[in-house]
Amino acid sequence: MTENRAETTSQDTIGTRHGIVVGVDGSEHARAALHTAASLAASAGLPLTAVFAYPISNYAVQAASYGQPVIDEAGIQDEGENMLRQALAEAAADRADARGMVKRGPAPQALAELSSNASAIVVGTRGRGGFTGMLLGSTSASLPSRSHCPVIIVPPDADGTRDFSGGAALAVGVDESGHSRAAAEEAARWAQALRCPVRLISALAPVSPDVEAWVSLEEQRRAAREQLTQTVAEHAAAVRAAFPDVTVETEVRDGAAAAVMVDETRSAPLTVVGTRGHGGFTGMLLGSTSLAIMHHAEGPLMIVPQS
Repeated sequence: MTENRAETTSQDTIGTRHGIVVGVDGSEHARAALHTAASLAASAGLPLTAVFAYPISNYAVQAASYGQPVIDEAGIQDEGENMLRQALAEAAADRADARGMVKRGPAPQALAELSSNASAIVVGTRGRGGFTGMLLGSTSASLPSRSHCPVIIVPPDADGTRDFSGGAALAVGVDESGHSRAAAEEAARWAQALRCPVRLISALAPVSPDVEAWVSLEEQRRAAREQLTQTVAEHAAAVRAAFPDVTVETEVRDGAAAAVMVDETRSAPLTVVGTRGHGGFTGMLLGSTSLAIMHHAEGPLMIVPQS
């Protein structure tokens, strides 16, 4: 059943009472996001909250307050409730902790409001102008910074069948930034919940020759690899100390950060990146590279917001 039609219920003391929150708007891409969210919630032992949001103009709000409604808001709410009921019956029919929620307001606003009491927010990348459509413009860059919890983006071609309970390692991109460490720790937290390893990956981009250097290009490349290897090892040590039950793997791969990330999304149950950094994994989500990753990723991509 759906919650309060226009508002959420009162806050409680449990920081993740909504569990996995997923935006639903009736599109096929939102359907894939819902199935991904349901699978992740079941594997991690978390509640599932499906949300339908509808925007309403200030004029419509004011007109309704004077008893002159210009839209059939009750009809919109009923449509949203029916959509959620059908979607949950398909994706989480046997789950007692799955529920629907109708929210008045723009989808990004609804997500941001719910994020303070959610473990993660799941959205698609295409849709009908609601949750899934919003990630094709500037909101794709701003949502992670507005959210209080990780945002999981399900790519257009995903079918929602990615297995989170098979024991495959989660992949997380790391560099030397503090935000990268936060992404690694968040990935380990999810690996612990999913009872799987986590693999820390750093990308060694092509090294341009330094005309002022007294060493060869090969030596420059070797030094860069050694530095990256040390950085990944330091991240791994911190993660192992914080999550001793999680198996931590490390890898330094050749290639640009974006290309390496896309490759990981093809097989990893979940690929994790931060939102800020030094031009590598965590910095890439601030410009055109972020859109390239979302357009080319083949599996769920988790963006860990800046703390």
